[in-house]
Amino acid sequence: MNGTSHRWWLVLTAATFGLLLLFTGTRNASAAGIPLQEARGVDVSQAGADDSERPSFYGIVKSMPAGGMTGEWMIGDQTVIADGQTQFQQMAGPLAVDGCAKVKLVAQGSNIAHEIESENMSDCTGDGHDDGSEVYGLVEGMPLSGTVGVWTVSTKEYTVTEQSELKMEYGDFEVGKCVKIHLVLGTTDTVREMETERSYKCSDDDDSDDGISGIGKGEIYGELMSFPDPASGSLAGTWVVGTMTFSATERTEFSTKNGDFAVGGIVKVEFVILQDGTFVAREIKTAMAGHDDDGDGHESDRDEGHAYGMIEQLPEGSLIGTWIVAGVEYSVTERTKLHEEHGTFAISETVKIEFKVDSNGLRVAKEIELKSKSGNENEDAKFVGFIDSMPETGFVGLWVVNGVEFSGTLKSKFEEDHGSFTVGAFVKVEYKSIDGVNIIHEMETEVPPGAGDDDTVGKIESMDDNPTAAAVSANTTWVVDGKSFVVTPSTRVSGGLSTTDTVWVNSYAAADGSQVATRIVGVTLDNSLFLPVMRR
Repeated sequence: MNGTSHRWWLVLTAATFGLLLLFTGTRNASAAGIPLQEARGVDVSQAGADDSERPSFYGIVKSMPAGGMTGEWMIGDQTVIADGQTQFQQMAGPLAVDGCAKVKLVAQGSNIAHEIESENMSDCTGDGHDDGSEVYGLVEGMPLSGTVGVWTVSTKEYTVTEQSELKMEYGDFEVGKCVKIHLVLGTTDTVREMETERSYKCSDDDDSDDGISGIGKGEIYGELMSFPDPASGSLAGTWVVGTMTFSATERTEFSTKNGDFAVGGIVKVEFVILQDGTFVAREIKTAMAGHDDDGDGHESDRDEGHAYGMIEQLPEGSLIGTWIVAGVEYSVTERTKLHEEHGTFAISETVKIEFKVDSNGLRVAKEIELKSKSGNENEDAKFVGFIDSMPETGFVGLWVVNGVEFSGTLKSKFEEDHGSFTVGAFVKVEYKSIDGVNIIHEMETEVPPGAGDDDTVGKIESMDDNPTAAAVSANTTWVVDGKSFVVTPSTRVSGGLSTTDTVWVNSYAAADGSQVATRIVGVTLDNSLFLPVMRR
């Protein structure tokens, strides 16, 4: 539509301006000289790391600092402090007394502003659900070309005009995407602003049997950062998992099937969103048990992953040394298992690499398997691992997965089908390495290895695993103990397995009823006990 490219330029410019403000220093929070940590009243490194979870409100600006932006504001009936980290957005005009503003606070209960944004006056004067308030829903239909026209969001039709503002902080618009809509004042279907949102914002809470009801629900797999001291006799209290904070109550269910709770471990949280925006945990359980697959005494899965891609560089005169596969470096040692039964490792051939990140941050290859005789340079590479860090606001920006940097853009697709993105989430990244930058084409959350609800031990009866097939091809099917399992590029499979081997399969039931394997490991049986096979 006319002016679309200009609008995106404004959004990017404003975002850049906000980042510049963010890094201008750590000045005192107010003219009174209150230190930043004390004024914010929270752990600044953790509070509200996901911008969509910060409490916010709209109000008329009644007063603002003289001679600048930093200091005390009166917005609506609330006193707000802007400090050196506060971001300012002025796309709806300059922030001024008697103007309308939206405030995002750093955390619940704080009066420190994370962001102050100018808004249209209708946001401060409108009343009623259809007069400028927020509407959440899933995109079910959109114009065949461009963005102007009729959109269907959660069964209702809305009209996007040339004046509508579209924001893509959480990925591009597409069918199935969660969006937040602001309506034009006085209308019931005309969009003033629409932006992509986190998936849990569009998940209705239809399960209140536990006495906890809210406006939405979701789940995450993530790294446990902090939790109540078990010695206190109760696990109720504040839990920080990845970048999200949860309240556990006496009604919260706890499960340690996969080991005790420990900082740094991977846990699964099922949660509900209350009216005030806080997150209450319905269930918290350990998600992954350690497995020493290669017999080196190392039982943590958090720093392991695997990848598929084309070989770009090999060591000279030997396969021992540094390999570069799809823009990522791997260290190959004498202990690395190399499988080239169906060809010879060479530049441009496609391989699967299983690796672990050592104490120096190097990705050490455990196994490398030749997957195809002719690589396709137009095909996306795949990298499967755990999120180390992610953008503080939205999904556009720098992501780090098992030490590898990836760049999320406005055109990148993000799917939260198996939990929300957070630090410690297990993800599959499809990407291209362009001029040394790994550009994300698509990133999606996956169930971590061993975190499925079902376990099977039995002999492999068939393996649809053609080693000459493309490394990034579709899912395959294995039959173990008479049961069929879908094996995806995200399934962690121990190398060297063949039919008649006895294996342990961890899996979960997909929406279509199929069992999807998260992990397949060779085992030795000892009566009713089994142990992972130690292959050297």
